[in-house]
Amino acid sequence: MDGIALSLDAAGAAIPAEPILPTIDSPEDLRRLPREALPRLAAEIRQTIFETLEKTGGHLGSNLGVVELTVALHHAFDFRKDRLVWDVGHQTYPHKLLTGRRGRFGTIRQKGGLSGFQCAQESPYDLFTTGHAGTSISLALGLKAGADLLAEDRRVVAVIGDASLGCGVAFEALNAAGIQKRDLLVVLNDNEWSIAKTVGALSEYLTRVRTGPLYTGARKELDKWLERMGKLGDKVEQALEDVAQLARHVIVPGHVFEALGLKYYGPVDGHDVLKVLDVLERVKRIDGVVVLHVLTQKGKGGKGAETDPQRLHGVTPKPKPAVGEDPTKVAPVKVSPKRSFTQAFCDAMLEVAARDPKVVAITAAMPDGTGLRPFAEKFPDRFFDTGITEQHAVAFSAALARAGMRPVAAIYSTFLQRGLDQVFQEVLVSEAPVVFALDRAGLVGEDGPTHNGLFDIAFLRTYPRILLLSPRDETELRMMLGWAVQSGRIVALRYPRASCPDPEVGPTPRSPIELGKAERLRPGSHAAIFSLGAMAGTALKAADLLAGRGIDLEVVNARFAKPLDGEALDAAFARYRWIFTIEDHADAGGFGSAVLERLGEATGARARLHRFAVPDRFIDHASREDQLRGAGLDAAAVAEEIARRLG
Repeated sequence: MDGIALSLDAAGAAIPAEPILPTIDSPEDLRRLPREALPRLAAEIRQTIFETLEKTGGHLGSNLGVVELTVALHHAFDFRKDRLVWDVGHQTYPHKLLTGRRGRFGTIRQKGGLSGFQCAQESPYDLFTTGHAGTSISLALGLKAGADLLAEDRRVVAVIGDASLGCGVAFEALNAAGIQKRDLLVVLNDNEWSIAKTVGALSEYLTRVRTGPLYTGARKELDKWLERMGKLGDKVEQALEDVAQLARHVIVPGHVFEALGLKYYGPVDGHDVLKVLDVLERVKRIDGVVVLHVLTQKGKGGKGAETDPQRLHGVTPKPKPAVGEDPTKVAPVKVSPKRSFTQAFCDAMLEVAARDPKVVAITAAMPDGTGLRPFAEKFPDRFFDTGITEQHAVAFSAALARAGMRPVAAIYSTFLQRGLDQVFQEVLVSEAPVVFALDRAGLVGEDGPTHNGLFDIAFLRTYPRILLLSPRDETELRMMLGWAVQSGRIVALRYPRASCPDPEVGPTPRSPIELGKAERLRPGSHAAIFSLGAMAGTALKAADLLAGRGIDLEVVNARFAKPLDGEALDAAFARYRWIFTIEDHADAGGFGSAVLERLGEATGARARLHRFAVPDRFIDHASREDQLRGAGLDAAAVAEEIARRLG
């Protein structure tokens, strides 16, 4: 968040006089360190993350929580030969520092720099590029199956958080792992948080394991006993481990992991690097699927991050002092007067819910990211956070609709992909009137390709019964949400991770929202551009630039990507030689593609069509403004291309 000072707290280990981290260019260097140096190295890694994120911003809390775990993993395993898969991937900053990327760490999440997630293009230590939760166990199991088939001696480790473990795909993988019985280590990083507080019965179960006095006390004594007796030899150690398994069943009856055929160990203090290392060295020799339960604290060592890990999940750079000011002093944060589309959606939801007691809100572990926290506080009985379970969230929303409620499911565009089958069957085939609020639609900036919401129109508009809308500004968002909730139809309302335009876009007073009807924002005589959503502002700016060159461009706010305003399009096709479309979406299958399909079927059309959209490739992390410029979606580039086409 803006203006957060990053520093070690009083509990943080002191940084040694001769730093260790600058000597670590690879995990091999780490494994040459004496064990007693590992806590000091962990402290330096934590300090480096603090100092870097003050300049670059990035994911703070999740990375502070896994410093010791990461050091222990790279000391216990050789991941040049063995395999390591991180779930989500936003907690890999310590991993990057230890795997040859320390020299570029200051570029993290910057244009042309390191990704904020694990990235297969960056390093052989990152096998996958991931940013969505729950998939690490599936990936690790596949890696181990492949290694076994090729007769390769590889250990495989998956690190997954307690919130990600609640994903359906994670349980599917555990179910398969329990049957296949391959040698696999699953490290359960239990910090009680994803971005928001972890929810669900599994979370409550882990809390009982984590805090139960009988279990923790007995396990502590059991570990001491094993440590004393384990020196008697491997056979005795195995016999004692069998006793330990029996003791665990007595202490925690019906253990959920062992019921799936998995071997469970823990909980272990994840911030005691030597303890974690000892346990890793022990469990990596055990056959079968092992779940190692590690307790960590999200934001460990950071002032404010430990007490409010949700707020400090991600931070923005510390403001730089002005030229000539004391560089040791931090300039006051300038709060932008502009409101985001997310904030506008939040207020709109409060308005529609106050008018209609049947309106309910659903989110999949993103109460703050989607702006629904105030709704949850004002209407707690009408708010549902399902955890990181997009499939369940969509199906649950469909059932709420069939029960007579008016559900609004607020899900990031990129994450709705995970619930697509439920959109198809439970919502559309079943005719359940759900409103989908698709936040982060379009280019999202520093989170990069896994989070860009560039495909929602393409994968939704092929389905019958769905309506696709996109607002140009805050007022239109409120109008569209109110219309969607009262329509009794299945609606997807997409809007970007961006500030609402100020002043708002286009003429007033507003024309009401009508099914499939566009609105003209500016008359013209030489060509027309049909804009979708927030790109209306770019279209109007381009029109202003072209007016200075004697080109009169008509600007139309499409409002709907489905259904299209066929009447307005047909009139433009017949009138103009060139028609343009502009959208913050992938070129393939988007709004422009829909217009092109319409043009292909039009009779008497004289127009040609050019589509301004995101090119058919994955867009790397950079600021949203840089991404838009790189895609040719800034006003200057749009105006130049239109002028070139018009000759």
